[in-house]
Amino acid sequence: MVYLKDIPSDEYTPYFDTYLNLVDKESNIENVLQQSLGKTLDFINSIDKPLDYRYEASKWSIGQVIQHNIDTERVFAYRALRFLRGDDTALSGFDQDVFVDSLGDYAFAKAELLKTTESTRNATIALFENVTADSLLFKGNASGNVMTARVIPFLIAGHSLHHENVIRDRYLS
Repeated sequence: MVYLKDIPSDEYTPYFDTYLNLVDKESNIENVLQQSLGKTLDFINSIDKPLDYRYEASKWSIGQVIQHNIDTERVFAYRALRFLRGDDTALSGFDQDVFVDSLGDYAFAKAELLKTTESTRNATIALFENVTADSLLFKGNASGNVMTARVIPFLIAGHSLHHENVIRDRYLS
């Protein structure tokens, strides 16, 4: 079983400390994604503002932030798949602003975001359910950053929590 506390800092770039520091160091791959899914679904359900609400005109809406979490998880899960399969081809990054801008003024429905969050997370959980210890140690390069596959579930959970905290602090307070 792989615990976050056992992953040395040379398995990822320091940029990701922001997200990893939000995750319980005692969590493991087998539970971090499932536990954070429950918390994320509860959080989305608790939002009582319109999903098109922005705290400033130039900022993303609540719905766009949630969709950003979904999109980022999909990107990271794809990276994990490539790394887990031993593909060391350098992967390009993605421009989060292009992704969000492409949504335009999409009218987000809470039920749809909940469904997509859950199905995306369940696919990510399934990806990590039947992997070998060796494949978790495979390193890949994405956006010029080298990381192991095993750090990715913790990054996904931490990234999601980071943006949920942003919504709490800037949109809901």
